[in-house]
Amino acid sequence: MNEIILGLKEDWDIVGPVLFLLIPATFYILGLMEGKKGHFFVFLGLIAHLWSIVYRGYSIGTIPLTEKHDNISFMAFVMALSYLYFHIKQKVEGLPLVALPAVCLFLFVSVMHRTINTVSPFMHSPWFYLHTFFYFSGYGLFMLSGCVGVVYLFKRKGEDEEFQYRLAMTGWIVFTIGLVAGSIWFFFAYGMYWLWSSKELWTTIVWFFYGVYLHARYIRALRGLPAGLMGVLGVFVVLFAYFGIGPGKIIQSPPTQF
Repeated sequence: MNEIILGLKEDWDIVGPVLFLLIPATFYILGLMEGKKGHFFVFLGLIAHLWSIVYRGYSIGTIPLTEKHDNISFMAFVMALSYLYFHIKQKVEGLPLVALPAVCLFLFVSVMHRTINTVSPFMHSPWFYLHTFFYFSGYGLFMLSGCVGVVYLFKRKGEDEEFQYRLAMTGWIVFTIGLVAGSIWFFFAYGMYWLWSSKELWTTIVWFFYGVYLHARYIRALRGLPAGLMGVLGVFVVLFAYFGIGPGKIIQSPPTQF
């Protein structure tokens, strides 16, 4: 009997995360409807998505921001939440066709990464959770900014490029807070604020890239199309920094997907 229960639990550990993310993805796709109906379905998707995050945290006994499955799901949640909030305030024609499929794509990528139910003791720190919360919130805002940039490249409306810029600025500020919190956590965990590894280096490149983008836009000749292209390029910098670079060297720590 115990073997059957254990087998069912193992099956649920595989099927559960897929099911919990498939439901919000369905609502997000229905959010492509026009007007308030679309907003309502995105709102339902956010509720279902938040429930999946809360349940995941309950199942592992901590805040679910410690490995790629959870981090990517949280980034998609921030994208969807920011999309709903900003799209209601400032409607960008065509944004749902870019942003909502992108959110669903990240959910699919999240499901493709296996869940890990053990957490390194080095990660049991408020500074670590502050770091990951703001870090991936910044990533989510960068992704949404890139989606607005894609719309701008097709529509060429100046207000869309302005909106893209403001989203990127918000993301950069949030991302900066995440980096500061990460440095403090790293000091308490390993006794240093910085480690010269590929992961830390590319994280810094992301920060510098968006910093340059935000400042370059003040140059009159770079406003409009050049700035829009640079903002979209930032999406690929972020994706490469996270998916293309390994976890880097971790001192005296068990292997982690983070």
